[in-house]
Amino acid sequence: MFPVMMDMMQQHDDAVSEHERECDMEYRLLVLDTIESPDAVLCGELEDEKSVRVSYFLGSIALFVLFGIGGLVLVLPYDNNDPKQPPMGGELR
Repeated sequence: MFPVMMDMMQQHDDAVSEHERECDMEYRLLVLDTIESPDAVLCGELEDEKSVRVSYFLGSIALFVLFGIGGLVLVLPYDNNDPKQPPMGGELR
């Protein structure tokens, strides 16, 4: 699940970078050295894409946490009367 989460994070970062490159006037002026106004339709589509990508990323984080908790539940003992464990006080019979 970790590689999926990292892939979703990278896709979100790419969407944010593309939105910044196409729609942020300060970025366009300072980095791209252009004063053209951004395309409103393209900026709306990029904003929607950014919203979808953040939703996917947050969903992958939630699944990662749930799978981690599920794995811990499977690994940790669940019964105090487990016959495989020694009795309390260190006494063996």
